[in-house]
Amino acid sequence: PWEKDRRSKVLCDGFILNRLQYAVLQEGWRLIQDGVCDAKDIDTVMTAGLGIRWSFIGPFETAHLNAPDGMRDYAERYSAGIVRVSESFGQPRPFEGPTLDQVAGYLEGEMPVEKLGEVREWRDRVLKDMALFRQNMPERPS
Repeated sequence: PWEKDRRSKVLCDGFILNRLQYAVLQEGWRLIQDGVCDAKDIDTVMTAGLGIRWSFIGPFETAHLNAPDGMRDYAERYSAGIVRVSESFGQPRPFEGPTLDQVAGYLEGEMPVEKLGEVREWRDRVLKDMALFRQNMPERPS
């Protein structure tokens, strides 16, 4: 499980979990700033799509299953498109200005600051329930 002490194989800036989270946050920020979608859209994509999938199977396992003949087939089919899209990401963007106002406004509307303690308690209960579910989840065939 993620909560166990995971050490990087080489020294890098930041924990692996945080680095992956930052990549998602940065791309979400970019999409919002470029007018592609809004913060609620990003949250929905994650909670109704990627988040559900990634809660029990990782991104590389997902890719392995998403091509008829596994990861090598996935790489052959999709690598060029992934590289093309990735090259469009550009430099990281600071979390400030009108985009911050838009994202914070959405979040404060959904979860008022004075209710964050209550929402954190709910989040922690759900995480605990999900951890229990994962303990009892059927074993994946290998």
